[in-house]
Order: sequence, then structure tokens, then C-alpha cells
Amino acid sequence: MDHLNTLFDRALDAVVGMNHDGNVIAWNKAAEDLFGWKSDEAIGQSLATLIVPPQHKSAHSKGLAHYNETGIGPVLEQRIKITAVNRENLEFPIELSIFPMRQSDGNIFYAFIRSLRIEEAYRQEQETRAQEAEVLLAVATSLIEDISLEEFTRLCLRKICEVAGLDAAHLFHIRGDAENRRLQPSGIWYISDEKFQAVVEDTERQLFAKGEGLPGQAWASKTVVAVENIPENKEFIRRGSFSSVGLVRGIAVPIDQRGETNAVMEFFGTEKARFDDEMVRLVRTIAKQIGVAIERKTEEEERTILRRELAHRLGNSLTILSAIFRASAAKASSVSELAASFTTRLHAVARACREFPRSSVDLSLAKLLDEAFELLADKDQLQLSVPNIQVTTEAVMPFSLIFNELVTNHLKHGNPDGDGGVSVTVEKMPTDSMLRILWREPDSKSEPGHAEGYGSFLIRAMLEDQLGGTMSRTYGNDGFTAEMLIPNVVFKGEDTFGS
Repeated sequence: MDHLNTLFDRALDAVVGMNHDGNVIAWNKAAEDLFGWKSDEAIGQSLATLIVPPQHKSAHSKGLAHYNETGIGPVLEQRIKITAVNRENLEFPIELSIFPMRQSDGNIFYAFIRSLRIEEAYRQEQETRAQEAEVLLAVATSLIEDISLEEFTRLCLRKICEVAGLDAAHLFHIRGDAENRRLQPSGIWYISDEKFQAVVEDTERQLFAKGEGLPGQAWASKTVVAVENIPENKEFIRRGSFSSVGLVRGIAVPIDQRGETNAVMEFFGTEKARFDDEMVRLVRTIAKQIGVAIERKTEEEERTILRRELAHRLGNSLTILSAIFRASAAKASSVSELAASFTTRLHAVARACREFPRSSVDLSLAKLLDEAFELLADKDQLQLSVPNIQVTTEAVMPFSLIFNELVTNHLKHGNPDGDGGVSVTVEKMPTDSMLRILWREPDSKSEPGHAEGYGSFLIRAMLEDQLGGTMSRTYGNDGFTAEMLIPNVVFKGEDTFGS
């Protein structure tokens, strides 16, 4: 027997001997290294207690009893792939072969065991690489397709969730200027099941400062931030709604564009979700590529909107000038007075077109309205209640386009001979998180069309996508009313509100 022990100790694979009672009778050096138990600790112990995982213990006991009784063992002298546990109770894949030996005092068994951890890790790595390549191919393919940025982003969120085994994902935009910059919900989600809808509703009510909550931490650190136990993490502001639907793990990834973080993706999963280092690396790698893709898609949409806006302005110029001329003529008492009035308005149109691309100058909301109303021949019928509040840099162009479109529509559809004019009121909402702009035209004859015109599309694109706001419009006997709700983060100088 000593010569067998010497031979076993020189074997590269783990060699484990077991008697007919299931107790260890041999345990070589490789077995010590593989399972963590020393030979003198293992000898005499139940093999099932030392290395058999809980889910295999019953089959192990039944198989041993069946062989002792009948001499039949289907798994003997076969190569078997299964799992085992080590001293730290870590389960890992193994391959083994079991050889029985009949003895006068009972059967004994020898198992030759080797770990498959390296092979399994390599297989998983190759599978992950293939999944990663598949996702990136889908992203690259969708880039050349004619889909919107929102559809593209939602596709990216879904692909990452499918690869990583996650159940919900969302994109935050960073909006505002300087100290007022906040992470604002984009409304772009992927959820694998409607039961997760509660987290969508909770998130839509949130704004995050830099360093606040999971997305704010990713923004501040400029790296991936993960939380493995949402119910116990007090810094996770939305933990109530997420815990209630079983989303207990989360990861946030900053998205850089032009060298600056301006969006954060967040992903969530249940306890079953993968949350190992490889999964985090996979999400980070794909998200980085998606960040580049989103930047390209954004630039493409910006160029498309700019081209359409320029074409729209050129096509609309004669209509605008005609409306200005009619309004000026109705008020002028002489040809010279008409010429002076019309020339002034003509210059205003030229100035509005010339200043269209500006986005680096901070202006007040009142100033932007004044410049838009320069298109009107008679400003005596304007009723404005607008605070002296500054507009952030990135909001200048969206507001300019929105107000220009509204004034243009008034020129097209308003009644030049009416007494209603235009009324604009700006006020804070009771929640102190939104600003309300109420635009009323009592004498407007406008009617909603069956199809959305480009002017309406432009207003909606600027208001929703650029400012993160909403607008409702009503038409009727009382004329036209537009109510716009806009987050406070796109304004400056709130301390001057109402002054």
C-alpha cells in the first residue's frame, strides 16, 4: 500500500480513495492542493461531507448503496463532468473517473480528479467575447439604419441587459449649467417585465446632483459604480421602489461625449443577475462604444435638424414677410410710415436668422421673448409677465427657436385687426422644480392639423429633448393656448424670480 501512496503523491491529478462506507482512505498531495484539506484531516472523514455539493449528496449516497448491493454502478469507469466543493465551500467544475476494487472486507473506490476551472474560465471568456462582439455588431449596424437617437439608445440598453442577464436599464441626461447641472431622466428605458414599471415611475420624479445616488456617483467618479445590495444601501435614494419589485443589484456607467460626461446609463437586476468582474468589464466596454455611437448619432441628428431648420426658414420667409407687411399696412397711415415700419421688421427677421446658431451667450428669458416679438408690427397688444431670470447657455438656442415658431404661427394664424394680441405669463409651479410658461392668443384662428408640421416638430424637439420639458396646446372659441412646463435646472438666477 505504501508504494501506491508514493505513486499517488506523484500524480498530477487529485487521487481520492473511499471505502464501502463512503469514508476517505486515500488523499494525495494534489487532492490537498485542490480541496484545501490536509491528508490527515481528510482520512477517515465522509467523502460526501468534504467535497460533494449539497445538490449531489443524495445521488452520491444512493449510488454507493446500490453498488454495494448489486455490484452495478453506471457512472463507474466513465469520464464524468460534475462539480465539487473545497474547504471554503466554493463550488467549481471537475472531471473525474472512478474505479472500483473488490476486497474481501468490502469494496473500495479510487477517483482520479482534475479541476476544470481553467477550462471553464476560458470557455466563459470566449463566450463573453462572442456576446460582446455580437452586441457591438448590432450597435454598429443600427448606426447606419434610419432610426432615431431614442430608438438607438433603447436598443443599446436592451442588448446590454440581454448579455449581462439584467432586467432594467435607463439613460440619464445631464442638463443645466454650472452649479445647476443635474442628472435628468430621459424617459428612455428597457424593462424585461411590466412588473418593474414602478421603478420607471419613481425614477421619472428624480433629479440627481453630481455625487448623489448611484448615477450621481458614476458622474462624479467618471467610472463604473456598482451596488450589490440596494435594500441595505442608504445612499440609493430609490431603494424602496426597487426593492419592492426585486431589483436588488445596480450598476451605473458614465457616458463621455467630446471628453465630457453628459449622460449616465444605469442597469439593474435581481439576485440571479451576474455581477462578477467580467460582467462589469463587459458592461463598461460596451457602454464606452455606445457612448461613441450616441455621440455620432447625436451629431447626425443635430445636423439633420439644422438642415431642416434652415430649409424650413427659407421656405417660410415669404410667408413671414407677407404677414409682417399686412400687419404693418393695417396700422400705417402713409406709405412712408409703412416703409419705415416694414423695414424695421425686415431687419428683425434678418437678425433672428443671423443669430439662430448662437449657443454660447447667456441671455435672459425676457430678452429672448423681446427679440422674438420684434417680428410683430404692433407690440402694444403684448401682455408680458416675465421675471428677470437668466437662461443657461445650452438653453438659449432651444428657447429662441420655440419663441420664434410661436410668434411666426401668430403671424400666420392670428387676427391682425383683433384686440387680443399675445399674453405670456411665466411663473413657478408649487413644487419649485418646474417653471410654467403660459402663452395665450385670444384671437388666434389656428386649428390643429391632422399631421404634425415641421414647426410643431421643432417646438416639441427643442422643448422635450433639449430642455426636458412638456407642452400642452388647446384650441377653441377662446383662441389658442400653449402651456409649457420646464425644469428649473435650465435657468439661472432663481433668486431674482418675481423681481
